[in-house]
Amino acid sequence: MKCRKADIRKYGEQDMPYEVWAYEANDKAMITSLMEKLHNDPEIDVVLMDSPGSLKTEGLIPLFVNSDIIIVPFHYDLVTVPSTASFLMFVDRLKKAVGERMKARLFIIPNLNDGRIGKRSELLIWDNARDTFSNYGYVTAKIPKRADMERFSTMAALDMQAAIVTPVFDKVYQSIFDTLHPIREKELKGIQLTENLNPKPKKKKKAQPSDESSQDITGQSETKSSENGNCNQNKEPE
Repeated sequence: MKCRKADIRKYGEQDMPYEVWAYEANDKAMITSLMEKLHNDPEIDVVLMDSPGSLKTEGLIPLFVNSDIIIVPFHYDLVTVPSTASFLMFVDRLKKAVGERMKARLFIIPNLNDGRIGKRSELLIWDNARDTFSNYGYVTAKIPKRADMERFSTMAALDMQAAIVTPVFDKVYQSIFDTLHPIREKELKGIQLTENLNPKPKKKKKAQPSDESSQDITGQSETKSSENGNCNQNKEPE
């Protein structure tokens, strides 16, 4: 929500591609009511919910139980992999406790991947982690670490971000709609395109005199030379 407010201050409200709502995840009753509203509102197609990282948040249980898909981004390192494993085991225990009411599918996404990082021993650990995570959900391809992903915005330069995540997000999209065809045709425009946000400076064209101008200039030079010549000829020596 802070990012959207900052974007509005910077770009205004005319180019908002989607709405952003703020809810308190610690309020279990509020989250339960929200999930019921989202499931019963025919005007709502897709809702993306960013949940807090702490598993102690009370609103997480109704949030996860009533979700269709749970996206689990993680990073291959010695801190994030164990915490991701704890989260996956939490969701698995929740599924077993709730039973058939919870039908959420899990997509586990390796994020901010830098192929230059990792010793051989660490790469082996990460490969084993990938195999283990696949028992809880679908582990996608890696999303590479790029500067454009660090410059994230809820409104501007979305084309650069889309190009980076599309190979992975297409898999999620297809699992939801059984097609890669957009459910609504929508093109990025305005500040959502990098070329409009940071236009390249136009090259200045060098001025080239026309043939007529060149002739006029040449003619004037010859006339002045001639006049100078006449003056020199008429000048008497001292």
